[in-house]
Amino acid sequence: MKVGGKWAYLYQAVDKHGNTIDFYLSPTRNTAAAKRFLSKALNGLRKWETPTVINTDKAPTYGPALAELRPRANVPRRPSTGMSSI
Repeated sequence: MKVGGKWAYLYQAVDKHGNTIDFYLSPTRNTAAAKRFLSKALNGLRKWETPTVINTDKAPTYGPALAELRPRANVPRRPSTGMSSI
């Protein structure tokens, strides 16, 4: 999407009801941007809000970002078996 005349990638976290939890606009779509967004979105959650599933658009940047965050963030331990889940 274009924001202020420049291209930006939209990272968006939604809950199971479709409500936006958090979003992030980045000029790049790489592992660092995915990690920055996921860290911000997941670390702001309380223990009981930890997601059981994380669905993505299958971008290859999410796997490494989640692997780096898993030891210290509210990241599900076992990924979902869904086609678009990590």
